[in-house]
Amino acid sequence: MQNRKTLTSRSVFTLVQIDILANGGNVIRTSYEVAEPNEDVVGRFGSLTEAENFITLLSNLNQQSLVSP
Repeated sequence: MQNRKTLTSRSVFTLVQIDILANGGNVIRTSYEVAEPNEDVVGRFGSLTEAENFITLLSNLNQQSLVSP
């Protein structure tokens, strides 16, 4: 069983926490997904810091593509 919780949205990307639950409802594993506006997952991470750093990287790339000719 999975429990999905949106943590934040930055730029156009959404950070979602995914908890994998045992039959008793206890969390046995947590991962983090970074998704685009159309909800396609562009990255899956084992730590919150890695996921946040990835969003920062993607946001910077988006800003550069908007500025570059």
